[in-house]
Amino acid sequence: MPDLVFTAATRGDMPFIEQTIREFNLDEENLEPDQFVTLWKPGRMIAFGRIKPYQRTYELGAVAVVEEERGQGLGEAVIRELIRRFPQDEVYITTNLPAYYERLGFLRTTILPDELVAKIERIRALEGVVGMVYDRRIEALPTLPDVYRAKHLLESHLPRTPLVHSPALSRELGFEAHLKLESLQPIGAFKVRGGVTLAAGLADDAREHGIIGASTGNHGQSLAYGANLLGIPCIIAMPVESNPMKVESMRALGADVAFHGDNFEEARLWAEEHARETGMRYIHHVNTPELVAGVATISIEVLEDLPDVDAIVTPIGGGSGAVGHCIVAKTLRPGVEVIGAQAAGAPAVYNSWKERTLQEAQIDTAAEGLATGHAYYVPVRTFIDHLDDMVIVTENEINDAVVLLARTAHIIAEESGAATTAAAVQLAERLQGKKVAIIVSGGNLTLDSLRRLLNA
Repeated sequence: MPDLVFTAATRGDMPFIEQTIREFNLDEENLEPDQFVTLWKPGRMIAFGRIKPYQRTYELGAVAVVEEERGQGLGEAVIRELIRRFPQDEVYITTNLPAYYERLGFLRTTILPDELVAKIERIRALEGVVGMVYDRRIEALPTLPDVYRAKHLLESHLPRTPLVHSPALSRELGFEAHLKLESLQPIGAFKVRGGVTLAAGLADDAREHGIIGASTGNHGQSLAYGANLLGIPCIIAMPVESNPMKVESMRALGADVAFHGDNFEEARLWAEEHARETGMRYIHHVNTPELVAGVATISIEVLEDLPDVDAIVTPIGGGSGAVGHCIVAKTLRPGVEVIGAQAAGAPAVYNSWKERTLQEAQIDTAAEGLATGHAYYVPVRTFIDHLDDMVIVTENEINDAVVLLARTAHIIAEESGAATTAAAVQLAERLQGKKVAIIVSGGNLTLDSLRRLLNA
């Protein structure tokens, strides 16, 4: 509705707003005019909406349209305006009308700021009240032209990885198996594409302050590699017990490795706080558009090398790589199946996708690149809309897939890099006779792990 004009509420508007809020039984806690936007017809207010502040977050609330003006989409228009004006990317609501907000792109979530968890506890007597979220960063997802620009940028910095047909693996699985060997990247993992794309695009002031991220290995190596290439200071926060090969790789690339917490999520929280304190740019492992554009170039290469590919099997940790295939492969070849593989020991994204509710989950997997315990709006929303399937693979299946790749294709893959092969084994009957690209996302397997798996 481009002809609508929203205005900031004034103190004189508050009696009508307060009366309407009471009549509609909306949240009337701590009402102030600077929290509201209003919509008018000549001489009278017909709709309004509120951005409610808390100490550490904000909530979208108290959207109202006068009764005689309903049925014209004004409520949705008010919500869109509030989203546009929201002081943070994650737009939270607590509501007993979840179906309405789902139509507007919101997702239910069990992951909420503490203040909104406390609010739901206070109003739990109101049946059906749930937390929901919309993340504006989905509007900044790269487009196909963005990914092609990233591809042209990367061509001068990174080798093109091969897409190798494995006759032996194909015979065992009953379909034409093609392995996209991201394990051959300079850091041994696909994420380097994102790190180089991001570093090359940073403005001068951001380069001076430096970048910081949290990682169990491959994301951190990606940032370290890109930062080293462009001479940018870089800190990587890692769990205390981390893959020593990946730690050494990051240090060799000039990154400062800081150990915090027992898992990725604890390291991430420290990194975010350190970024706020120092002015460094925190690079989120999933929600950073430059990273998604960089890793999405894998999909372009697959389609160039195998134009008639029927399915792409991609690993899912946080989900940035799979988002790239949803953007690129689904645009260039709409009929291709994009199938995700997630570890049974870290099923946060799988559970969230299946139940359409953002969730956390315990982490218990040796597949470090898949060890994410927190689902994020942007990938889950993308997967709900575009992903064809997602499968869970067990530790035993992953371990067997590492050995299978070594035996049939002479490829060394780390556990997270072999998860896609494990998924392909699960789906072998369904994929019979098809051309399948299996993303081998990384090859950073420790010697101890390799010995253990070969001797099992």
